[in-house]
Amino acid sequence: MANIEDTGKVWFKGTFGPEYAVRVGDKVFVPGKGENDTVECRVVDNALWVDLHDKKAGKRVGRRFPLDLPTTTPATLFNGFEKTQHADVRVVTYQDEGVEEVAISGDVYRNQSIAGMGPEDFSQWLTDNQSSND
Repeated sequence: MANIEDTGKVWFKGTFGPEYAVRVGDKVFVPGKGENDTVECRVVDNALWVDLHDKKAGKRVGRRFPLDLPTTTPATLFNGFEKTQHADVRVVTYQDEGVEEVAISGDVYRNQSIAGMGPEDFSQWLTDNQSSND
């Protein structure tokens, strides 16, 4: 079973600064963490699940990265990685085709108690409410 093996930052063309990244096996994923987001990542059923939560803005984003997505974006490992040697790599970004995303804010965020859910409860809520979010 795949696990998160390292985290750090990567730099790639089109970004204004280093981006938070997660290494699972030999692939690096860029989940799109905003400045005020708390981030929780975990591997479940051959996918990287990412929970990005900006409590101040009242917004929570769930992203699912299938582990078999191709690494297409050239990047450089920047800093923070402790178990990964500095190198030029290709990464999977949150903008790539095949990444699933659901963003919750406004009335749904407030009325469904999204702010107080833990990451596992939030991902379960997303799964349970998938058809109403499409």
